[in-house]
Amino acid sequence: MTSPKADLQGTKALFIAYFYPPTVSTGVPGSMRTLKFLRNLENGECHVLTNDQDVADGDNALSHVQLPVNGETIHRVKGWDLFKLLLALRGLIKSLLSRVRSSGTTEDTSQASATQPQKVVFKSEADGAGKRGRLQQLKDFIYNLCYFPDQAGPWILPAFFRGWRLVRRGQVDVIFATGSPWSGLLVGYLISLVSGKPWVADFRDPWVNNPFHQSKGPWLDRLSAKLERRIVMHASAVSLNTEPLMTEFLERYPEVNPDKFLVMPNGIDQSDFQDLPNATTPNQAGTLNLCHAGFLYGVRDPASLLDAIREVNGQLAETDQKVVFTQIGDLSLDYDVHDRYADLIEQGSLIVKPAQPYRQCLGDLAGADIVVNIQSGTKTQVPSKLYDYLALEKPILHITPDHGALANLVRKYQLGTCLAQEEHQAIVDYLINRIQRVATGAGIDEAYPNRSRFLIENITQDLIQTLLSLSRERQPHET
Repeated sequence: MTSPKADLQGTKALFIAYFYPPTVSTGVPGSMRTLKFLRNLENGECHVLTNDQDVADGDNALSHVQLPVNGETIHRVKGWDLFKLLLALRGLIKSLLSRVRSSGTTEDTSQASATQPQKVVFKSEADGAGKRGRLQQLKDFIYNLCYFPDQAGPWILPAFFRGWRLVRRGQVDVIFATGSPWSGLLVGYLISLVSGKPWVADFRDPWVNNPFHQSKGPWLDRLSAKLERRIVMHASAVSLNTEPLMTEFLERYPEVNPDKFLVMPNGIDQSDFQDLPNATTPNQAGTLNLCHAGFLYGVRDPASLLDAIREVNGQLAETDQKVVFTQIGDLSLDYDVHDRYADLIEQGSLIVKPAQPYRQCLGDLAGADIVVNIQSGTKTQVPSKLYDYLALEKPILHITPDHGALANLVRKYQLGTCLAQEEHQAIVDYLINRIQRVATGAGIDEAYPNRSRFLIENITQDLIQTLLSLSRERQPHET
């Protein structure tokens, strides 16, 4: 049965989302959040302000998405890349100087050098290194400033001007801006600031205190914190995608009315899971198939699971059973998986595939016996793939520390099994238990009694109630 869509009641809504199809695989989570909301709306006028990026057909991870998804008008804007302009100017100046030098005669120079004593200046390596160091620091600062607060920084001004034009044309009643990248939130802030239009600042990730933050220097880091505060103060409402992230915001901004904050998880859109393609890795009799789709890097390390698979398969060597793990997506770890686990690859117990289109990833996940989440112990972040896994209603194995946001969410709502990376024997026991149950025909299905609370149609209803109340109030904002 199809759930009713959220009624915009004629409201004109502007969605600011840097990521929107077409997009490469890294832009899928950001794109899907906006897509899911738009699919579940009706009786309104929706505009999407997004980046105009060149994505080859073969690189488009959302190639199955037919735009518009629900009658939205899409406004694509290219960034004004000042840093590339500076590099081009530098190249032009160097070229002109080179021509000037080459136009002089070498005869006068050679005569002068023959008749005049040459001045010799001795420089220490420390002096040269110091100058190079200061010059490099200046270059780094200019680069970081051009791409502030993130790589989408060049998009801020042109996107603001396009959004402001939409407001002046009377095409916007309320604004929804999502980040990361945080440049999208700054665009929403600027448009709301000059127009007085109410807006929702949507944090899909933590900005301040992000565990994966790469510093741009103390001055720009302080500026980021000030900008987050300005955005939170000015926004009509602030949505967070996890409960721990809302708790963190409540603690960081105690002077703000708690009613300004609401939690909106990424959610399950069941329409994404209709008529999925077949899995590209065929199931074999006696095999327990595990699958993970997504980028594995740094602390998102599959070593604990692969070590356990190696031990389990060693115990099963005299049988016709084995455990197989399929990784779909890029790897950037402290070691070479192909070297460390060459034996598993040779045995067919480890299959590494490049990034694939979103729908094919879902097909491969649907064909697995168990789907895998590998997440560090982040305090506020929950990977968006959790909701894809819940939609498939497959057993979920979460390799994650016991104290993190993911483990807390899983325990609270009964969303699978959590085991920490250092719990080697527990992971081994889990795998042996599941493969034995498969062998005896007992089955390994799991039920998720709280799954309905994460359905996107329910979450969209919360969003629209917020947007409608804001568009009716039109009260002055805090500044």
